[in-house]
Amino acid sequence: MKRAFRTTAALLLLAVSACAPAANPIVPRPGGEIATRLASGERHAISMLVLSRDGPAAGQDRFYFDALAADEVSIDLAVRDQTRMQLRAVCDGRARRRSTDMQETSPAWVAPGQPVVIELSPRERFQTRLELGTEVQHCDATITPGGQAPYRLSLLREDTALPWLSRIDAPLPSCPGGDSTDPLVRAFLATDGMSASCPVALGRTRLLPDGLDALDAKVEALLGRRLTRAQLLAGDADMPLDFSNAPQLDLIYVNYLNLNADFSGYLISRMLAWHAARGTIVRILVSDIMQTETDRRLFEGLAARYPTVQIQSYRFPAEAADGFEGQMGRLHRVSHVKLFATLAREPGRSTAMVGGRNLHEGYFYEEPRDLSAWPFLHQYDPNQTKLTGGFTAYQDFEIEFQSDVAVRSIIGHMAALWHRDHDSQAPRPPLPGPQRVTAQDGMVRHFISVPFTDGEAQTGYFVGLLDAARHSIHIAIPYLNMPPELEAALNRARDRGVEVQVVTTVRVREATDFMVTGLNRQFANDFGDWVQFYDYDPVPRLLHAKLFVIDDRLAIITSTNLNMRSFVHDMENGVVVLDRDVAAQVDAVIGRFIAEGERVMPGQEVPRLVQWLRRLGAVTRAF
Repeated sequence: MKRAFRTTAALLLLAVSACAPAANPIVPRPGGEIATRLASGERHAISMLVLSRDGPAAGQDRFYFDALAADEVSIDLAVRDQTRMQLRAVCDGRARRRSTDMQETSPAWVAPGQPVVIELSPRERFQTRLELGTEVQHCDATITPGGQAPYRLSLLREDTALPWLSRIDAPLPSCPGGDSTDPLVRAFLATDGMSASCPVALGRTRLLPDGLDALDAKVEALLGRRLTRAQLLAGDADMPLDFSNAPQLDLIYVNYLNLNADFSGYLISRMLAWHAARGTIVRILVSDIMQTETDRRLFEGLAARYPTVQIQSYRFPAEAADGFEGQMGRLHRVSHVKLFATLAREPGRSTAMVGGRNLHEGYFYEEPRDLSAWPFLHQYDPNQTKLTGGFTAYQDFEIEFQSDVAVRSIIGHMAALWHRDHDSQAPRPPLPGPQRVTAQDGMVRHFISVPFTDGEAQTGYFVGLLDAARHSIHIAIPYLNMPPELEAALNRARDRGVEVQVVTTVRVREATDFMVTGLNRQFANDFGDWVQFYDYDPVPRLLHAKLFVIDDRLAIITSTNLNMRSFVHDMENGVVVLDRDVAAQVDAVIGRFIAEGERVMPGQEVPRLVQWLRRLGAVTRAF
């Protein structure tokens, strides 16, 4: 109910914003406070420490805080229980308590070796932080839950306490574009300010169009063996798990918009707990607005019991809310980044999966599992939408990378987002790299888009790729509301005689159905006279894959939709693969969607309200 209220409130506020004058949809480069921080190289590092009444599991008394290349270091505090708590920290450098809203006068720093005492309210989240001087390496913390015996935690600076992890997180070199005479290769290389890894050899890959295969691939990455399809369909949340062949993992990334306490989420959390108990660092990045209390209890509870489980619960910060649209963005901007990755000590056992899926049952099953025997998990109501706490099923897609070179490149690049400046959300900049890089068939690179800090560079990158097409552009995508630059690039492709095919589920059947479906139909009216536009509606599922194939040579598998919010508001990621074999396989998936779809022509009915809202900048850019 709370989530439904927030969604309705956000939509109403977006409608109210229509009264504001329409702004230029594309911002040339970030300005204001963001530009100042980027230019000066400032970085605010924030870690989240989850405290519980019972404390961590036996032997799990180390919490690693982020301070890598930071000029400001904070630990945000969260209380999992309905219990008052006191945290008493003695550090080897300066420390102080501070309110996260920064409304109070900055308290004085406490000298090294002197205690900082912080009182926390029951279920408190994001209200109080422990600020540390950049010189701090270690704090001894004593946590006293109300009416119970205290327990202790060692708070350790991660980059010095774990030098092996510091090497993995080391900044990567930049990769300015090359001088190839091949337009598509030049476009592949020319990211123009968007954060991207350098091209590396592709190695072994596996395509994951089937939901259960994708879930089983994540199980295999953590367990070292697959579960049977019958086990996955049965939905026994407490099924026995055999870890005898599990890889030794140093690092795990679980980054999603939706990370839910359902059968799939609980199954993964059990395996994350097993690895965390053995010292594995688990990094979870999730959008806070998409989390219910049930989700938080599971995953923040995991972090409380195993402090090497690190959670970044993303909320668009007030510091980055520049101007009217920035303030509006605080209502709905999210991290839409999708990555599941494991870094194994044994060669050949690391993996990275990138695509459109979230960790929610609707991406793996056509109907929810019966979880009534586990009251601490979601029991979905299929009659409600996913956004309001119900269930929606999706047809989606991921690609899995299995070579150590490709996986390490993606994981190394993800560190730029994990170690971002938390005030501006700008990814950590790369090191100066070679003057020029080259690329050839059989290469991949990973990109991260933070449009409100990089000048919406993803728009320019996608425009360059579309402009490089010489004979075909094939797209599978759920949402169509393109920035003007991409519309212009698509029209230039028409002028060059490029064949363009686009497939979507026109009728979205979600909470934002009215607006999003209207925009999909408007795409048919604007482009359907020459774009081969298809409606693929695999009821009860909705198409959610985000796939692009250009000239049978280059494939993009990404979290990015062809809508304004992906290019203007949300953090996104994806991989660009320059490889004919992968492009052919992805194109075959798009082809299957098209073969089961129906051609959509101009003349679609679009509600007048949608047409009116579409002319208003701040509103249309939210979809």
